[in-house]
Amino acid sequence: MSNIPRARDLILEVTATLDEQGDHEVAEQLRAAIALMVRRSAARRAPAHSAEVTESVRAEIIALAADTDLHSSEIAARVGVNPGRVSEVLHGDR
Repeated sequence: MSNIPRARDLILEVTATLDEQGDHEVAEQLRAAIALMVRRSAARRAPAHSAEVTESVRAEIIALAADTDLHSSEIAARVGVNPGRVSEVLHGDR
């Protein structure tokens, strides 16, 4: 398995030595290589499709849940968020 952070550290040590020895061109090339040594996040996330739950949206969700017999999906459609957000608000998670 690769260890990119450790490889970056080793290359930085070499670039410091090269700079001390006056070989700045090679040191710069190594610094450019370090910039390419990145990995994508392991977590794959879907883009957010739901609007942000502001205080006014939160209050509206709570009011609709208390004053009507609407299901969470119907409340979600009215306020413009997904049903999961409605559930989180009603259960105190948001």
